[in-house]
Amino acid sequence: MTVTATTPLAELRALKRAGLGGQAPRVRELLAELRAAGDPLDLEAAGSLLAGRAAREQLADSGAFTARPVALLGSSTLDALPPLLTATLLADGVLPEIRSAGFNQWRFEILAGAPTLKDLRPQVTALLLDEAAVFDGVADRLDPAEIERRCAALPAELAGWARACRETLGGLVVLATVPLTPLTRDRRVDYPGKARLAAAWHRMNAAILDLAAPADSVLVLDLDGVAAHGRGGAVRAGDRMRHAAGQAYAPEFLAAYAEELGRVVRAGLGRAAKCLVLDLDHTLWGGVVGDDGVAGLRLGGAYPGSAHRELQELAADLKQQGVMLAVCSKNEETIAREAVDTHPEMALRTGDFVAFSANWQPKPGNVAAMAERLNIGADAMVFVDDNPVERGLMRELLPQVATVGLPADPAGYAAVLAARGDFNVLSLTEEDRTRTELYRARAARAELADTAGSLEDYLAGLESELTVQPLDGLNSARIVQLFGKTNQFNLTGRRFTADEVAGGGLDFFAARLTDRFGDNGLIAALALGRDADGARTVENFVLSCRVFSRRVETALLSLVLRAAAAEGAGEVRARYVETAKNRQFAGFYPDHGFAAAGEEPGAYRHTLRELPELPRWIRINGQQEAFRVV
Repeated sequence: MTVTATTPLAELRALKRAGLGGQAPRVRELLAELRAAGDPLDLEAAGSLLAGRAAREQLADSGAFTARPVALLGSSTLDALPPLLTATLLADGVLPEIRSAGFNQWRFEILAGAPTLKDLRPQVTALLLDEAAVFDGVADRLDPAEIERRCAALPAELAGWARACRETLGGLVVLATVPLTPLTRDRRVDYPGKARLAAAWHRMNAAILDLAAPADSVLVLDLDGVAAHGRGGAVRAGDRMRHAAGQAYAPEFLAAYAEELGRVVRAGLGRAAKCLVLDLDHTLWGGVVGDDGVAGLRLGGAYPGSAHRELQELAADLKQQGVMLAVCSKNEETIAREAVDTHPEMALRTGDFVAFSANWQPKPGNVAAMAERLNIGADAMVFVDDNPVERGLMRELLPQVATVGLPADPAGYAAVLAARGDFNVLSLTEEDRTRTELYRARAARAELADTAGSLEDYLAGLESELTVQPLDGLNSARIVQLFGKTNQFNLTGRRFTADEVAGGGLDFFAARLTDRFGDNGLIAALALGRDADGARTVENFVLSCRVFSRRVETALLSLVLRAAAAEGAGEVRARYVETAKNRQFAGFYPDHGFAAAGEEPGAYRHTLRELPELPRWIRINGQQEAFRVV
C-alpha cells in the first residue's frame, strides 16, 4: 500500500485510516522522524493517534512489538505524558498499555490498594511530582523552618510510598527528584533566605536520589538531568496552562521525561545496546590518516583535537561499563591500526576493540558481519560516523542499527552520543564490566576451533567446567538480567522480574561456565517449579548466545533430570513457546528424550526412565544432582 503525505504526522493519519496491518516498520520510521524533529506537540498527537484500542490491536497483531504495561502517577495534570510515552516506546518496538491514576491521586491510589491500576499489573510504575507535593504540607511558604521540616520529611514519605507501591503492584518503581520553580525561589527577597530555601531543597532531592535501590526494584531519575536533554531547556509549564489546566511541566520537559522513562522500560526488556561502532577519520580523530599521516592527525590538545579526544574518553568510559567497542572505517587496515596504537593522544588502543574493520567495503555489510561474528543482533549496535552519507546508507540498508545523528561541529560529538542513553541499564553486573574480556576470550576459542581436527577435539580442548548456583544475593541481578535480555535460547519467552525471582514461588538457578581461556560468567538461568503431584516443571530456561554449540544446554537439562530422579519426582514437565527469535530451538525438548504431553502445543514430559548422557567434554563442578531441592 502506498500512502502519499506531506509530513510524518499526516502519513500516520493516512496509515491509520487505511489500516495499520503490515505497516509496523513504517510506523516506527515515522515516529523516529517525529522524535528527531523534536516538536513535542506533534509527538503527542502521534501518540494519541496510535493509543486507541483498534490501533493497538492492529500493531499487536503485527508481531513487531513487545507489550509492556506502564502506570503513571503524579501531583499535577499529566494528560500529555501517556501519548508522548506511547509514541516514544512504539518507535523503539515496544507497545505500551498506559494507565494513569488521575490528578494528584498518587497517595490515595496506593493507600487504597490501587483500585485504578491493580488489574493492569504494571511492570513499570512511575511517579512524577512537582513542588505542590512539598508545599501541600506547608502552611506558611515564607517560614524557612517549616519548609526545612517538610523537605526533610518527604524522602521518608516517598520511601514508604515506594514500598507500598511494590507490595500492591509489583514491578519496577521509578521515582524522581522534585524541581523548584523560579516563582517559588524568587518570592523570597532576602539572599540568605533564598540560600536557605535552596539548601533545604537540594538536601531533599539528594535524599530522594539516595532511595535508588535496584535490588529492591526502585529507580530514581534526576530531573535536572532530564531537563538538560529537553528542547529549549523549559521545565515549568507556561503560566496560562498552569492556571487553566493545572499543568506543572512544559511539553518539552514531558517529552524529555518520556524519553528517559522509555529508556528505563527498554532496559527492563533487555533492549540496551551492547556495541558501539566507531568511524575513525573525522570521528575518533580529526583528519584523514591515509592522507595526513599519523603525525598530521588532529587529536588532543587544543580544539578541534580536544573534541575528538573527548569522544574517545567517553567510549573508554562506556567500555569500562560493559559496552563493546568496534571500529568500522574506510581505510587501509595496517595504516589505521598503526594510528590507533602509536598516536600519543589516543585514549583507545586496538586491544580495546572487539572488532576492527578497516577496508573499502560498504559499512552496512561490515557492521552486519561484526554482529554475526559477535553473535549479537544488529539492533544491539550503535553506529557513530561523521559522514551523513555513511549514516544515511546505514539507516537505509541496516535500519536495525541505531545510527547517531552527529552535529557538524565535533565539539558536540561526545555530548550527543552520551545524551542518547542507548546503553543505559537498570544495574551493572560483573558480567557487564568484563564483557570485552569475555569476547576476547571468545576470539581465542574461535582460533582453537580453526585448528582443531574435529568438533569433539575442539570441545575437549576447551577444558570446560560447569558450576550450577542456586539463587543468592550475589547472582540474583544477573539471573533477572539473563531472563530479561536473552531472546534466542529463551524457551518460553517469559521474563521474570526481580520481584518474581525474589518471591519464593519458584526455584531459580544460574550456571557459570569456565574454560582454559577464562571465565564466561553466568551464562544460563533456569526457573524450576513443582506440580501438585510432585513432578518437576521447567518454567523457563535461558542460555547466553556466547556459549552456543558447546552442548551446555544438554548438560544443564541432564542435571535437571538427574536431580528430579534423585528427588523421586515422577517426571519432568516443560513447555516451549515460540517467539520471533527462538524458533531454532523448537526441537530442544524432543531432542533430549521428552515426549509430547497431551494436546497442548509445546507441552512436553520426560518420564526419567532413560536420562541423556552428560557431554564428556564438560566437567561438572560439584554434584551431578546440582538442581536438587530438598
